[in-house]
Amino acid sequence: MHDALVEWCAETLGYRPPARIERIGTGHSRAMLRLQFDDGRRAVVRMEQGGVFGTSGAEEARVMAALRARGAPVAAIVADEPTGTVTGRPFFVMEDLAERAGTALDGSDERRVDDETAASFVATLHGLHTLGTDHDFGFDLVPDRPDDATPAQVERWRATYRAATGEPIPLLEEAAAWLTRNAPPLERLSVVHGDAGPGNFVRVDRGAGRPEVVLTDFEFCHLGDPAEDWSFCLTMRGARTMPSERWLALFAEHAGVDLEPERWRYWEAFNLFKGACANRTCLALFENGRNPTPNMAIIGTALHQVFLRRLVDIVGSRPSPPSRVPEGDRHQGRSHA
Repeated sequence: MHDALVEWCAETLGYRPPARIERIGTGHSRAMLRLQFDDGRRAVVRMEQGGVFGTSGAEEARVMAALRARGAPVAAIVADEPTGTVTGRPFFVMEDLAERAGTALDGSDERRVDDETAASFVATLHGLHTLGTDHDFGFDLVPDRPDDATPAQVERWRATYRAATGEPIPLLEEAAAWLTRNAPPLERLSVVHGDAGPGNFVRVDRGAGRPEVVLTDFEFCHLGDPAEDWSFCLTMRGARTMPSERWLALFAEHAGVDLEPERWRYWEAFNLFKGACANRTCLALFENGRNPTPNMAIIGTALHQVFLRRLVDIVGSRPSPPSRVPEGDRHQGRSHA
């Protein structure tokens, strides 16, 4: 894979080989590789890993390019190879944010987000939500009406797990029906990141003033309700860095977010459902040998069941404040990037 990747990048981008390749991410859905060429130029390759979580790198690259064209703080897409013929796996090439940040894009600061950076992230995410959707962002799924968006996402994740499993999982089927029946009304569509929080943004400024952040990892990005992102950050990624009360204060101050307990409950259930469905794809990849690493088996069984148990607790309980998934049991794994 090394020689094929270097040769393709050199020919496509005009870089001069040879090049060194370093893996810089520990994520599950995409492999993150840094290429350092002899002429001093660098690039980051984001490569699919057998279909983990049922997301498309081709769609992710299209959406990132379109968002950047509209002024969103997103890494520039340099080139993409969606066919998988070069290395056996589709990939795209983007700018190396470490050149702007002055640090490696390795997720090492994921648990150490100061208040200023967290506030900047919240404001940046709010900016993504208010970007407007009168532009073709390249999404595969575009709902006809705002109220169609959430049920469409429920069905998307239901279809994802069914394609990986073959047999229905009763708890997921019941959850899909509950989520569809109780979907909050939506007046307008927004661009939703889908995996928002620490670990999926990079602080790129090195000077004085308000921190500047760039959003990363858009494989779950779609059109829908921004409440999905606020809930995900609060109960999944953000819970690693500061108490829920502090996040809620930042949401209110920098994005005007103030959701009723029932809506927090709904979106926590939605994100657990999404995670449980996505996690199930990992077991299929482990069993068929396309991605036979131990973490795939763990995510597709133990972590999947953790999400199911918590999902049952929420769907079957009375409204309650948002909770946090226990440490080590969050989302589709520790981090994607």
